[in-house]
Amino acid sequence: MPLNRAPDGALLGKDVASGRADGMPLLRAGTLLTPRFKDALVRAGVHAVYVDDEETRGIDPQPVLSDETRSAATAAVSRAFDGAKDSLKTGRPLSAEAVEELQGIAARMAEEIGQTDDFALALADLSAADGYTLQHSVDVAALGLLIGQRLYNTRGYIDYRGRRTYERIDARMTRLGLGLLLHDVGKLAVPSEILNKPGKLDPAEWEVMKTHPLAGVELLRSDLVSPLVKVVVRSHHERWQGGGYPDGKVEEEIHELARIAAVADVYDAVTSERVYAAARPAHVGVRIIREGRGDAFDAEIVDVFSQLVAPFPPGDSIELTDGRSGVVARVPEDNLDRPVVRISGPGQLYELPLADHPEVGIVGWEDMDLSLQAA
Repeated sequence: MPLNRAPDGALLGKDVASGRADGMPLLRAGTLLTPRFKDALVRAGVHAVYVDDEETRGIDPQPVLSDETRSAATAAVSRAFDGAKDSLKTGRPLSAEAVEELQGIAARMAEEIGQTDDFALALADLSAADGYTLQHSVDVAALGLLIGQRLYNTRGYIDYRGRRTYERIDARMTRLGLGLLLHDVGKLAVPSEILNKPGKLDPAEWEVMKTHPLAGVELLRSDLVSPLVKVVVRSHHERWQGGGYPDGKVEEEIHELARIAAVADVYDAVTSERVYAAARPAHVGVRIIREGRGDAFDAEIVDVFSQLVAPFPPGDSIELTDGRSGVVARVPEDNLDRPVVRISGPGQLYELPLADHPEVGIVGWEDMDLSLQAA
């Protein structure tokens, strides 16, 4: 729930992650939320937490990655980015050891994600803003792999011979995952005063920012890195109807793996806490992706995303248009927009399936301002 709605003395239901490579949380599960802790979390850029109380007991948001895999991925990305900083100084590509370690992590993530029920998972890590760089890489990889698994298991992919195939999907997912883990590695070449500027970039600064995909590809110029990995790094900011960078490609000129990356990257950026922008709720990220269907993003990939990512996942606190409020208990697989809401009131606790009550809406969803942009 949002911190400003969490009562003093609430019991933390899950660790509050720092998002850093060492995995040390800001606060442990079981800690009582005092006003001092809440103020400290806000200063760290954390604005929502999981709580454990009687009203929500049994609602257990399922993360897209296990804690162990997330921790291993974060540490590996941290080591790779440290190595990339050294590479920028020496003019050498990222080391084979770093690439090999991340490839192993990408394969582990793909295998784990392939074993999930793969819909309405908890995608938000709720970590601090200063952990954004590492957690964004991991979260984008997780979501991109989730989309890729569903897409390719459903209809295969077109191979280099131009034929549709279902063979070696696991190898393709590993390459997609590696590209996603490294998609922003080129930002290490962007001056920190631009990268972490708290306001809007001026035109000159924006031109510098737009160099990061090519800088990333330069760091991966080794022949040991698959072209499929490099195309994700190079083209994740291309847009379906044009206007993206660095090459201004359109539609199928953009490699499909990069089109998957574009959706995953924008959704996670919008819903993550950044130094220069507050995290927005999952439903805002979902609406932005859906509104970009066929314009910014490949329509087929948006459709797959919409089958997997619920605007209001289990554990979300929501308000209904009839004045009631509650917590999302679960989400029907065939109707992600109409969750089952656990409602609490004086002396009562019950669940309301919104699919059975079309007259009841969700505040901030049906009436959302469609002019929202993924800045």
